[in-house]
Amino acid sequence: MTELKIDFVGHQGDGVAHLNGHAIFVPYILEGETVSVKGSGPRRDIQSIKEPSPDRIEPVCQHFGTCGGCQLQHMSKASYEKWKIGLVTEPLTKVGITFKPDEIISFEVASRRKCVFNAQRTPEGMQLGFTEKSSVEIVSIDACPVLVPEINGQLEQIRDLVNSVPTLKHPLRVSVLVTKNGLDISIEDGKPLSEAECQVLIKKSITHKFSRLTVNQDTLIKTAEPHIEIASTIVSPPPAAFVQALKQAEDTMSDIVADYLKVCKHVADLYCGIGTFALKLAENSAVYAVEESGDALESLDKAWRQTGGKLKQVKTEKRNLERRPVTFGELKKMDGLVFDPPRAGAELQCKQIAKSRVKKVAAVSCNPITLATDLEILIGTGFKVKRIIPIDQFKYTPHVEVVVLLER
Repeated sequence: MTELKIDFVGHQGDGVAHLNGHAIFVPYILEGETVSVKGSGPRRDIQSIKEPSPDRIEPVCQHFGTCGGCQLQHMSKASYEKWKIGLVTEPLTKVGITFKPDEIISFEVASRRKCVFNAQRTPEGMQLGFTEKSSVEIVSIDACPVLVPEINGQLEQIRDLVNSVPTLKHPLRVSVLVTKNGLDISIEDGKPLSEAECQVLIKKSITHKFSRLTVNQDTLIKTAEPHIEIASTIVSPPPAAFVQALKQAEDTMSDIVADYLKVCKHVADLYCGIGTFALKLAENSAVYAVEESGDALESLDKAWRQTGGKLKQVKTEKRNLERRPVTFGELKKMDGLVFDPPRAGAELQCKQIAKSRVKKVAAVSCNPITLATDLEILIGTGFKVKRIIPIDQFKYTPHVEVVVLLER
């Protein structure tokens, strides 16, 4: 047993101490706390907390400390938001960006409309939940405080459905999205289904009133079109499509971006997905929307066409922007642009934006580290930061969304 004084909370939410010149990581611990730990190596487990921090609060979930989903429920609101702002400012400062961000925008706890469960059949029955921290074991849950009531209220029905899916050695991935017509469920990593197994799953989906069931990328049944609202449109996303986890966060980000770019006549939306920004931007501007997923673009195009001409033109293009970014020449008609790339960032694309004549850019990111690299490229060619807006879409986790508005 070793006693440690925690120096700070690291980027992944673990307490960080130093022992004999080496960093030691302890989960579920706060800055300034003195703890006894067990184990060896750089990662240790708590034995006891000798001196708790005044910022320590009671967690909101009974599974805190075992479930790996929410690492920071024990942190007071003030210290938690300060820590999250630090996740944004630290990598930006390293590349010379010292612009002060807005206060973090947060939402009520039970707001998450989309999640991915893990499921595994065991001698005790079907386990449906989330993996333990630093483990492949599943913590089976009967409620999750960050999920919306529409998911929590049907966990037993989801478990009943998943129990009829033949499993392999590794867990199933169960994506659940709340839509206007019921839960849209996509299950992956199971064994191929027999005809009899398909029929059982179809019957259960009808009984439980799920809007759509997709297993191993094959849609077995669609009792109703799974609709979600984006801006003033109705979108039917593809199975397991990327959809913002919180409807409130989606609306907040699209409102910020659309308001900033509303003076632009022609706007590019790069990594546009199903149209989170494009469909809002089209209320004021002609939009050129680029995305690698053909299914996502099909959903976006259908939603735009169904508005009956109420929106300005949305032209779509299927394109892998990591391999073939939109060039500065192709952007010559654009006076505004938004990009929202995967966690790996948009370095090659930003080099083309930097060479273009685009005046106003909204950079959206779920990874402040790669965002810093992207912004450094843009600022190096004359762009200036106008606002930095952190958005806490994934409460109690070390993830933060950021919207940065730039102009030159």
